Amino acid sequence: MVVAGISLALAASLALAAALGARPGRVATFVGVLVGVSGFLGSLGQLLRERFAGVPRWKRVAFAAGTAGVFIGAVVLLLSFQAPPPPLHRLTGPRDVAVVGFKGNGPGQDQRVLDDVSATFARDLSKVVEDTTVRDYATEYALPLAELLRPDHHGLETRTTKFVQQSNAAILLGGIVTSGDAGQTLVRPAVYVRPDQVMDAPELAGWYTGESLPMDAGWQSAYSRRAMVSELVRRARGLTDFTYALDAWRQGNAVQADRALARLLPGGGSPTSESGTGFVTPDLVHLFRGHTLEDVALKDPDNVRRSELDAARDEYLAIASSSPIRLRAQISLAYNTYLRALGEHPRCEPGTVGAAELAKASAAFRRLADDSGFTRLGRLKASYDLAQVEFCRVNAELVADDGTIDRALRRVRTARRTEDVKELVALSAALAAQREVKYERYDAAISYLRQALALEARFASRALWETELADIALAQCDFATAATAHQESLRQLSSAIRTGTAPKERYQTYRTHYEHQLSEAHATCGAGSSG
Repeated sequence: MVVAGISLALAASLALAAALGARPGRVATFVGVLVGVSGFLGSLGQLLRERFAGVPRWKRVAFAAGTAGVFIGAVVLLLSFQAPPPPLHRLTGPRDVAVVGFKGNGPGQDQRVLDDVSATFARDLSKVVEDTTVRDYATEYALPLAELLRPDHHGLETRTTKFVQQSNAAILLGGIVTSGDAGQTLVRPAVYVRPDQVMDAPELAGWYTGESLPMDAGWQSAYSRRAMVSELVRRARGLTDFTYALDAWRQGNAVQADRALARLLPGGGSPTSESGTGFVTPDLVHLFRGHTLEDVALKDPDNVRRSELDAARDEYLAIASSSPIRLRAQISLAYNTYLRALGEHPRCEPGTVGAAELAKASAAFRRLADDSGFTRLGRLKASYDLAQVEFCRVNAELVADDGTIDRALRRVRTARRTEDVKELVALSAALAAQREVKYERYDAAISYLRQALALEARFASRALWETELADIALAQCDFATAATAHQESLRQLSSAIRTGTAPKERYQTYRTHYEHQLSEAHATCGAGSSG
C-alpha cells in the first residue's frame, strides 16, 4: 500500500505540473511511468492476495486481465486528450522558401546547435534573395533528412508531403551534417522540389542533395560556424533564379524558365554559376533546363522543333553517370530519344518513326520501371512512358500488342493514390482510352476518359481529352454528347489560352477538327442523324 500511495502522489504531481504547462523530460517521464506501473501491479497483486485468496484461479486471472485492460485503456484515453500541436505558419508567395533544418547523422552532433545554425541561415538568406519570404521551421517540424543517405526515403517523403501541405512552401532547404576524416564536419545541402511545380515531369519532384562542404573546424568554433553559414547563403543565392524558373515553367512560360536556368550555369552570370556545388547544383540545372527546352520544342505538337530537342539532349548528356540524379537524367534522356524518334510531324504511323530509337527508349523505360534505386514516382513514370512508347510502336506496326501496354498502365492505375501520383493516373487513363479506341471499344474508351477528366484540373489537358471524347461520341453517332464535349473543350481551351498555357492558334484548330469529324459522322451515320 505504501507503493500505491507513492504512485498516487507522483501521478497527482505530474498531472498538476502538466496543467501548469510544464513538460517533463525523458528521465522524469520514464521514472513516472515505471513507478506508476509498479504501483499499479503491486496494488493489484496485494488485492488479489487479500480479497481473492479463496477464489478459483481462472476468476483471479480474469479479474486481473480486466483490471489491466481498464488501466491501459484509461492511459490511452487520457493521452488522446492532449492538445494538438499548433498549426504551422503558412507561406503565401509563389517562391517562398522553408528552411527545414540541418540534421546530424552519427555521433558528435548537437541538434540544438544545428537548430541555431538553421535559424541564422534562414535570417541571413532572407536578406539576399529577392521577392521571397524565407522562414525557419527547424524546431517546428521534424523531417528525417538523414534518410537521404540511404536508398529508402519513404518516411522522409511522407513527412515532406505533409509539411508542404501545411506550410505551402514553394521550395524546401535543409542539410545533413556528418563527420569526415580527421574529425572534420561535413555539411551536405539538400533542396526539395514540389510535385505540383513539375506536373509534366513528375519524376523531377523530390529531394536533391549537393556535394558535402567541409568546415575548417567544428560547430564549437564561432568563426567556423559563421563561415559555414555565409558559404551556405552564398551557394543558395541561385534560388532566386531557380524558383523563378519553376514558377514560370508551372505557368506555361518555358522560354522564361529556360533563360532563368541558363543564368545558373557556368558563365551565366549568377553568383553561384561558378561554384559547382551548393543547393542548386549544375546537374540539377541541366536536368530542369532540358525539360524546359523540350517544352519549347513541343509548343506546336504538329511541328516539333528538332533544334530544341537536340539542345535538351545535350543538357541530359552533361550529367555524369556517377551523379546522384543519374536515374532522373536517364529517364529524361530516354523520353528525349522517344520524342526524337517521332520526327518533326509526330504521327506514330508505319514508315514515319525511327524504329531503332523507339526500341532503345523502350528498353530504357523497362529497366527504369523495375530499378529499386529509383524513386517510387520515377518508377511509375517510367511505366507510363513505356506504355506510351509501346503504343507508338504498335501503331507504327513495328511490334505486336503483347500486353505490355496494359500491364504498364495497370501498374500506374493501381498504385497507391497519393497526391503526387494523381497526374500520372490521369495520363494513364487517357492513354488507355486511346488504346480502346484503336480496337473500337468505345464504351471502355469513354469510361477511361471520364476517369482521366475526374483527376485532371489543368485547362489544356482537359480541352484535349474533351476533344477526344467528342471524337468517340461521333464514332458512335452520339451527336448530343459530341456537341457537349466539343463546347466544353473550347471552354477549357479558352481558359488555357487566357492563362498562357496554350497557343491562340489551337482554338481554331480544335474548331476545324470538330467540323471535319462532324461532317464525316453525318455521312457515316446516315441522313437520319442530327446535331
